[in-house]
Amino acid sequence: MQSRFVSCVKFGAAVFATAASLYAAPTHADEIKIGLLSQYSGTYSWWGQEFDRGTELYLSEHGGKIDGHTITIVKRDEGGSSPQRARQLAQELVVRDKVQYLLGGAFTPTIMGTADIVNQTKTPYIMGNSGTSSVTDKSPYFVRAGFTQWQLNIPLTKWAYDQGARKAVVVAADFAPGHDAIDAYKAGFTQAGGEIVEEIKVPLGTTDFSTYLQRVSDSGVKHVFMFMPVGPMSAGFIKAFYERGLAKNGIALMATNETQESDLPAIGEGALGMVTAQHYTPYLNTPVNKDFVAKYKAKFGKDALPTLASLAVYDGMNLIAQMIKATGGKKDGDKAMAAVKGYSWESPRGPATIDAKTREITQNVYMRRIEKVDGVLGNVPFSTIAAVVEPWHVKQAK
Repeated sequence: MQSRFVSCVKFGAAVFATAASLYAAPTHADEIKIGLLSQYSGTYSWWGQEFDRGTELYLSEHGGKIDGHTITIVKRDEGGSSPQRARQLAQELVVRDKVQYLLGGAFTPTIMGTADIVNQTKTPYIMGNSGTSSVTDKSPYFVRAGFTQWQLNIPLTKWAYDQGARKAVVVAADFAPGHDAIDAYKAGFTQAGGEIVEEIKVPLGTTDFSTYLQRVSDSGVKHVFMFMPVGPMSAGFIKAFYERGLAKNGIALMATNETQESDLPAIGEGALGMVTAQHYTPYLNTPVNKDFVAKYKAKFGKDALPTLASLAVYDGMNLIAQMIKATGGKKDGDKAMAAVKGYSWESPRGPATIDAKTREITQNVYMRRIEKVDGVLGNVPFSTIAAVVEPWHVKQAK
């Protein structure tokens, strides 16, 4: 029985290896396919919309081509956070659909699930979203176009300490990025001189936050750091925090990505004045960002605003463009990756560089405050922490 099992495993591996080798020849000499992984159904379909917009905007600016090659985007719905499903989708994209690059990924588990496929086929994967710092260590073909929780949380905790915070509670969604956020908040705040008195973990999908907010109230602290996945959980927690009157009782809520402009109408004006730390806001007053926002509005509607998600894949497409130019459009994962290690560009987010060793992005972090801009709630930057190197990798290197 065991020998039959081993034979089946060897046969399966051989089939995969043969199929992977067929990938080397593109469908058309002038066509390059990019596999776009995202959430196109369910609670987090916002990610699919924004990833689509980022790629569409970039391609429209370049006539649908990069370095003379026609670009085709092949989309797949991650359909939740299953690593197994993400692995299957990545294999289909690379082996059957013959994509040369992978782009996107809405959750840490789905990106992690693709690692062995990415490694076996040497397929660069430009990650649109994963706040977990260790993800880039899982494959030499992973490169981050988004952010990490450590990169945002460390500046936020230092700012809070400088404003007088000495004791705080962390409230975070109970999954890998949430655990990373807790670790980062604790490291940053204690290093500054503060104390995290309680860590409150909230199950994914929670809609009633009353129990957790009561624990915050009972803790006696006046400062709360939070992490929730962008979307209903983030908006629901923040709205409940203000409606329950915690802010009126002198408790300050601070966050990173959770106050997306698209969620602010649902959160409401109770959150006016809330401070967050983020690597992007559509209200950045720079020529590059103003142009980016204007083009985004022209393409998707006068009330539309770019987000961290649309920006990530827009910049991700720029990274892929550098790879295509370096390889002449040919399949060469190592040469493609070499082309972006140390690469710098002026992004709508500000100056950005891909670290040559970690493949993490070095970028500005902005302290932002929720204000009304032309009658609409928005995250307005009031301070800049320039060129923040991904802190978790710095810590690991010591």
